[in-house]
This record gives sequence, C-alpha cells and structure tokens, in this order.
Amino acid sequence: MVSFMTPRVTSWRALAWAAAFVAATVAGRAQTDGAIRWSYTTGGLVLSSAAVGADGTLYFGSQDRRLYAIRPGATPGTTSLKWSFLTGDWVDAAPAVATDGTVYAASWDGKLYALRDDQSRVTKLWEYTLGAYAFSSPAIGASGTIYVGSGDSNLYAINPDGTLKWTYPVSDYIDSSPAIGPDERIYFGSWDGSLTAVSADGVLVWRVVTGGGILGSPAIAADGTVYIGSRDGKLHAIAADGTTRWEFQTGDAIESSPALGSDGTVYIGSMDGRLYAIAPDGTERWRFPATGQTALQPLQSPPAVRADGMIVFGSSNNAIYALRPDGTQAWRTVVGDWIDASPLIAGDGAIYVGSYDRKLYALNSTSGPAATDWPQFQRDPARTSRQPLGVAAGGTGRLSNLSVRSLAGQGAETLIVGFVASGNGNKRVLVRGVGPTLGQAPFNVAGVLADPVLRLYDGGVLRTENDDWSTGAGASGISATAAQVGAFPLPNPSKDAALVADLEAKGYTAHVTGNAGGVGVALVEAYDAGGTGAARLRNVSARSRVGTGGDILIAGFVVVEGRQTLLIRGPGPTLGAAPFNVPGALADPQLRIFRASTVVAENDDWSKASNASQIAAVAAQVGAFALQAGGRDPAMVVTLPPGAYTAQISGVGATTGVALVEVYEVR
Repeated sequence: MVSFMTPRVTSWRALAWAAAFVAATVAGRAQTDGAIRWSYTTGGLVLSSAAVGADGTLYFGSQDRRLYAIRPGATPGTTSLKWSFLTGDWVDAAPAVATDGTVYAASWDGKLYALRDDQSRVTKLWEYTLGAYAFSSPAIGASGTIYVGSGDSNLYAINPDGTLKWTYPVSDYIDSSPAIGPDERIYFGSWDGSLTAVSADGVLVWRVVTGGGILGSPAIAADGTVYIGSRDGKLHAIAADGTTRWEFQTGDAIESSPALGSDGTVYIGSMDGRLYAIAPDGTERWRFPATGQTALQPLQSPPAVRADGMIVFGSSNNAIYALRPDGTQAWRTVVGDWIDASPLIAGDGAIYVGSYDRKLYALNSTSGPAATDWPQFQRDPARTSRQPLGVAAGGTGRLSNLSVRSLAGQGAETLIVGFVASGNGNKRVLVRGVGPTLGQAPFNVAGVLADPVLRLYDGGVLRTENDDWSTGAGASGISATAAQVGAFPLPNPSKDAALVADLEAKGYTAHVTGNAGGVGVALVEAYDAGGTGAARLRNVSARSRVGTGGDILIAGFVVVEGRQTLLIRGPGPTLGAAPFNVPGALADPQLRIFRASTVVAENDDWSKASNASQIAAVAAQVGAFALQAGGRDPAMVVTLPPGAYTAQISGVGATTGVALVEVYEVR
C-alpha cells in the first residue's frame, strides 16, 4: 500500500543535490506582508515542514535525502547554508528540536536520526532503525522521550540516548505525527482509521475508530479535546476520556492537520479544496472559498495561526494564502508548484514553507507565532508536538527559586513580592534585592535602581531588612548561600541588598524601595536554601507598575526534579475593582511564558481560554482570589518540565498600569 501523500514526481533522483539561493524580485519585500524574501533550492521536492532552533537556525528535509540547516537572514545575501546531512532516502517528515538543541529527523530509509548542530558541521549522535519507512514526524515529550510512527504499524518511544523504550502496534501504517498532552499521553492516527491514545509507558488509554484512514497529526486543546481529520471527510472532536464530542463533515477526505485559534476556532483543510473554520461546539463559522465560489485544488498543507489571528496555509494551486480571522483573503503569494508542507510562523519576522518546486521559501510576516492552544503543525516552531497547557496529575517537580524584575521606587511604586513556604519544618531562604549589579555586564540593564533597600515582612510585621549586603555581619553567610543555590555572585562591595532567613511555613512579602527616593529597575529573588523537614517554596506573586519595553513585569521561576503543573496569572482589571480598588490598574494585560527566548504559552483574557472552567477551579483549589467573570485578566494552567522560565506581563497595545503576576504550584 502506498501512502496517498506519496509525491507525484520522482525524477528528482537524476538531479544534483547542490543547492543555491535564488533572490526573489518582489518590490518592497521588506515592508510587504507575504512577499518573498528569498528561496533556497534543494535537489528534491520539499514536503517537510521546517522547524527552528533556539538560535534561529532552520531545519527541514528534502527528497534529495538530506536534512538541511539554514542560517536565515532578511535577504539572500545574509542567509547561508550551515550544513546538510545525507540519509538513505527521502526526508518528508518535519524535524523536531529538543531544548538541548538536539535535532531529531525521520527518513523513508526507516531510521530516526539524532543530530547535533555544531554550527559549520553536523554530528550524528545516534540512529535508530525502525521496522519500515518513516513519514511520521517525531514528537518530543517533557521527559525527552521521542515518539515516532512507522510504516511497520508501530508507534516507537525512543529514549534520548537512542535506546528503545517501548513500541505500540496498530493494524496499519502510521503516517500520522504523534501529539503529546501535558500528562505525557500520546495521541496518533493510523491508516486503519483509528485515533489511539496511549500512556507515557505505552499502555492503551482509549481508541476511537473513524470511517477512514488518518494521515494528519492531532491538535490538543487546553481543555483536553483532541481534534483530528480523517479520510472519511470528517473533523472529529474527541474528549479527553475518548468520547466523541462532535463530528463535522467536509466535502472530501481530510489528510491535513488542524490548528487552533486563540478563541478555540479549529482550522482544517480538506481535499475538497476548502479551508474550514469550525467553532469549539462543532458549528461552521466560515469556509474559504465560500460556498458558491470555485474551490481550490486539494488542500494537504496544515494551516498555521499567527499572533495577529491571521491563518496561513499552502495549496495545490501553487500558492500560499493568508486569511483574516473572518475568513476573507488578506494576501496570496504564488510559488512554483504545490505546497503540502505546513508554513512555519517563526519569531524572526518570517514565514517559511517548502514546495514541490524543490525550494524552501522565506516570506515576510508582520506578526510572529502564536503560543495559544495549538496554533500550528506540531504546535510550536521547534515542532515538539507537546501541549503544555492543562493539568497533569502526579507531577514530581517543585519550585526551587522565584524572582521578579520590575520598576521599584517609593510608596505606590514599592516593588512587593509575596511568596509562600509550605509543609512541615522551617524553610531557609536567600532573598535578594538586586539593582546596581543589573546595570553591569553581562546584564547591562538600563535605568536600574541605584541603591535598593530590602525588607522582609511576616504579615504586617517587619521580620528583617538589609541595605548594602556586603557591609553587614552576615555578608560571608550570604555569599556562601548564594554559591550553594547557584545564584549569580554580587560584587563585594556593592549596594545590592540581600539576606538569609529561616522561615516557618506561611506567607511572606519582600519589599524593595529606593534609598533616598531612588526609582529604577530592580530584581527580587527568593531561593530555596534548604531547611528542616519537608518545607518548600510554593508560590510567588508580585504587584508593580507595568511599563513598556524593559519595564514590563517579569517573574522568573525554576522547576526541578520533574514536571510540575502551575497556575500562572496576571490580574489587572480585577485589581482595579472592589474589593481591591487599586488605582491605575492595567486595563488589558497579556501573559507570556518563556523558556530562554522561546515562548512556551500565552494568554490574553482568561475567560476566552478553552479551559476557562479549569482555570477557575484550580484557582479556587490553590486559594487564589477569583478573577472577574468575562474579564480581561490573563491566566493559564500549564504543566512544565524541569527548567528555568519567565512569566512576562505587558499591556496590550503598549498600555501601562499596575498589575499582579502570580505563580502557584498545583498539587
């Protein structure tokens, strides 16, 4: 049996694989949304969807049997080939990039490759031989496990060291790319028509049989709903427990993969030549082209949703389209042949997509990628295919340190950071109020608070305080504790403030003000430095004025020892209402979670989230105050693997005002 996705042209084998850049002759391309910046020509058809690494490197495959690494620029002259890696057959699957930079690529030669990008060259770390060809794109779980389907009808789980973890068999080819939920549950389709859910240890959770083969990848909403298209012509919405919520019938088979908009709209292309927008309740919002208009050629390119809500997809009409959220066409860019690959919405102001004309195209984009429920193929630009939004039971992680960076001054501009220690025994913490050191290399933050004063309160009672950490009797202990917990060193002497305290399990607030009326950017940190019993840091919150640029409100936190579910919020409007009545509250805050420079998740208006009821329930569970119903406060429930993260609060449209950032452990 040959996959329907098998390309129509095979004469590429007679071509040389040498590639060359071709400049596009599009006037004003630097300003025009959708205009071609450059194209890169390979020796074969490009069905592979591109992925991007943390440093901006593009990775994609070609039917010349190679995986390419491209250093993209704004022009052909600033774009260059880093390296290419030769496999034994076509590379149609999208590569996936792990947080450590490892690139995983599957090939029709039946192998999964693990590659390390050494800038000008590539190092093969290992290869794993599957039972047959691989059209399925690999997915990367929070544990680092790689999941990939094969033509031998098995889903493979491969450890990061290249050893087999387990396999799960179905009854036909697996061309579908797996998708991973926050609890590490894996969802995948098969030519046997089934959508299968298996646990992280390879045990069947449930199986739903559709009326046709499944070639596309599932999309997972934050509320746990799994969306999948089938060759029965239907878009299927399956609840987290495996029951069918609804089905939507299109005019022909579906071989594409769905994407989700910020309002929960499901976008899916059909072989009937139309892109459909389906509401979360299964009703049609619109189709493009509209009924009565001439359809496009069959659509296999999975759509992608930009941060501005624009929907971008390729077509067999030799063009890439961008539609507004209301379904009207914004632009159309012609290329040399069909596009079956999914557009990559990258964070560098470009859209990248491959074509049957053997080229990877870079197009201008006036908006970056969204990080809502599932905005593009395999969810994120690294193509990990993992959903972080939602609750995962049994998390073994914990918060090891918390920090907040914002403006600090006097009175209402005091930077106030709250944190909670919970459990039995005492918790030793290192608390710091850093200002001057932020202005020095390697941080080089502008406008820092020149002389911070740090006060630690237990309720309304001053517990301890510090001004100029290096001048007190406890300076050596502070320095040793900082080294113990891995905090960056403070100069000695310096006017930064710091203290070490042994605290009972309860809530505390750290207040940072400027000495002698000073105002500037400061960093407040609370580190877990050990203690007695099982006490632990459980949550952090900070209230401050949110500015623009470098003056937005940023909370940092570190997850250790395993994955952890967190409730993260950025209240603004609720602060301005009773009973808080905070003057100058930020009217429309937005929340983004970053790991290094990569956006992991985002929310603007919690009440519009697909799991709004879950957010409210979790807030009540952890003791957080209720947000305004239907309000503009952002919030999310997110499950994160170990690592360092930041929660960033800014105003929509560069607005300013007072907001609160909160990070709660969910047990």
